[in-house]
This record gives sequence, structure tokens and C-alpha cells, in this order.
Amino acid sequence: MLPLPAGCPLRVTNLPMSEACQRVKPPAPVRRWQTNLVPAVLLALSLLNVGWAWVGYRYGRHWYRFLFRSRPRGVVIHHTASDGWRDGKLLDAAAIDHDHAARDFGLKYHGRVYHIGYHYVILADGTVQPGRPEEAPGAHTTAHNDYLGICLVGNFSSAGNPDGRMQPARPTEKQLTALIALVRRLMDKYDFEVSDIYRHRDLDQTECPGDRFPFQQVIKELGVTGNRRSGVDSRG
Repeated sequence: MLPLPAGCPLRVTNLPMSEACQRVKPPAPVRRWQTNLVPAVLLALSLLNVGWAWVGYRYGRHWYRFLFRSRPRGVVIHHTASDGWRDGKLLDAAAIDHDHAARDFGLKYHGRVYHIGYHYVILADGTVQPGRPEEAPGAHTTAHNDYLGICLVGNFSSAGNPDGRMQPARPTEKQLTALIALVRRLMDKYDFEVSDIYRHRDLDQTECPGDRFPFQQVIKELGVTGNRRSGVDSRG
């Protein structure tokens, strides 16, 4: 009986030696990198899990919206430049949505059409009403609609409302309290600084939100309560 070729694991076979050795081959040796692969994969998965947990904690259960959508750059404050009532009805977010529909401000977002250009509306009694979703671009400031728009109902301009017939002619205390609370929440959510908070007039040729709007008071309050840059803002 002829000896089997070197390396052939067979000792007894009825097949020709060359064919038998082709059918049965010795197991491939286990390389060192293969033995270290499993722990490395487990470590990577663990780190990934910790990372996703941090993202969920930092940005909330809608973290994916923050990661895959543009982040707002800041806040722009407006006034409606009108009376708080119209035809015996309260001027609210729904009424503004109706007005903006006539100006072709429509935006379809997640199957719903929003006409209102602002993201929030604050009524004279301090009620905060949502407009467009925060994730959607606004339609409130030319070339700055990647900012969140907040509109206070009233006409705070001494030029546009000199006799105060349109009320409120100044932001009410409840409006200011609601505004500061809302902006503070947005600052915490999106890591805005006080320097990211603007009036419409700071970014466009307009008086909005009027000379009676106490911008420095709001900025100072945000700088203290928001634990960010405090003091008087350089914008007049």
C-alpha cells in the first residue's frame, strides 16, 4: 500500500489517495486576530450603546430629529403690529395662520400644511400657542428663517400705534413672563446663547417688535436666569 501524501489526514480509505485527500482537508489554523475579534466587537457595541444612551438623555426621545435635521440658529422676536382683537374675536395663532395663508406662506410638514410663519404666538394673557413645528423653517424674517420666530400679540410701536388704540400697546407682564420662560427653555434645548436672541429689527429693515418692547430687560433677565452671558446687550 502506498503511503498517503504528507498532510493527508486519512489512514484507511478505498478511494485513490489523491481524491481522498482532496475530499478531506485538515481544519484551517485559528489566527490570533480572530480570537481577539469577539471581545473587540463586544466592546464596540457597548460603547455604541452608551453613546446612544447619552444622545437620548441629552436631546430627549426625539433625538433623531436633532441629528438629522438642521439645528435652529436662535430666536427672533416679533409683534403682530395689530390690535389683540379682531371683529370681536381674539387674535390668536389660528387667526394669524388664516392671514398668512392669504400671503402664500404655506408649508407642508409631515402631512400637514402650516401657513403661520411663526413657531410660537404669545397672547396678551400669557398663553403660549404653537405655530409651526420647531423643526420646520419659519416664514418670519428674510434670510433668517432658520431662526425660531416668536410673535407677541399687540402693537408696541409708538409710530404705528401712537395713541395706543391697538391693545396691548406694550407687552403685558404676563406676555413677558411667558416669553422669558419660553426662550429660556429653547436656550436650554438648543444651547443658544443670549447673543442668539434677536428682535426682528436687528435683522431686517423694520421697527418690529416696536420701540415699546423692553428688549434690554428681556436680555438681562435671560442672561441671569439662563446662567449665560449676563449684562446689557450692545444692541439698542
